[in-house]
Amino acid sequence: MKKILMAGVVLLAICITIGAVSAEGWSFDFSSSDSTNSDGGQVKFDNGKLNLQGIDFTIPDGYKENESAQKLAEKADDPKDAKYSLCSFINGDKEIITKVYFSDNTQYNSLTPEDGTSVEKTMAGIKGIYFENKYNDNTPTFEFIKDGKIVEVNGPDDATIESVIK
Repeated sequence: MKKILMAGVVLLAICITIGAVSAEGWSFDFSSSDSTNSDGGQVKFDNGKLNLQGIDFTIPDGYKENESAQKLAEKADDPKDAKYSLCSFINGDKEIITKVYFSDNTQYNSLTPEDGTSVEKTMAGIKGIYFENKYNDNTPTFEFIKDGKIVEVNGPDDATIESVIK
């Protein structure tokens, strides 16, 4: 009888240990997400505050994270040798896309307007490049340099973009 009781206690201890280890990374806060990968991709979203590759954004009320669109440290076509991370947020038929380009070898320090498609502009006190319709979807896009990275925000209108980058 003592052997059966002792085996039961040991089995219970093993089950508790395995349960604690497997539950360690779980979060029951459904308003936040946190992702990283080995290629340098990093994103954290919590209560309307987004940190993408170390750059902070404020997502307006009513927008929900579109987790299926998230990209972490994907290879970029342009700029060459860069990677990018992207987050998308949706509110009905409106979408905000935040994208940060970064490189292990390069610190970006300037942007140049593209002939006929963009102009220099200041939004929310930040100097950058403004596109009225970069992705042919009739929405504006604003790009700027921060911490050696190229930051791009596409939104339904200028006011939304400014609220995201403040």
